Amino acid sequence: MQTGRTSHQNNHRIDILRQLPLEPTDYCHRWVSQEPGRNYRKACINAIAQVTGTSPKTVKDWGTDFRRRPKYVTRILRQADLINQFRQLVAKGIVTLPPNFPQE
Repeated sequence: MQTGRTSHQNNHRIDILRQLPLEPTDYCHRWVSQEPGRNYRKACINAIAQVTGTSPKTVKDWGTDFRRRPKYVTRILRQADLINQFRQLVAKGIVTLPPNFPQE
C-alpha cells in the first residue's frame, strides 16, 4: 500500500484522468474485441448503449464515427473505462476489495 506523497500524486492523477473525455471509438478500441465473423461496429454500438443507458438505435444515429454524440457521453465512457480497468486489477489479484465493499 502506498503512503504519503506517492499516494497523493496517484489520487490526483486519477482525479484528473476521470475528468478527461473518452471518445466512443477509443472506448471500443479498448473494450470491444474484434472477433472473426462478428460485426465489430454492431458490437461497439451495443457496448456503448449498455454503458450509457441509451438504445443501440440512438447510438447508431450518432453517425459512423459517433461525432453527433452528446458531449456527456465522453464523460460516461471515461468513467466506464476506469471501472473496467479497476475490474481487471481485481480479477488479476492486484487489488483486493475490502470486506465491507458494497455487494450491489
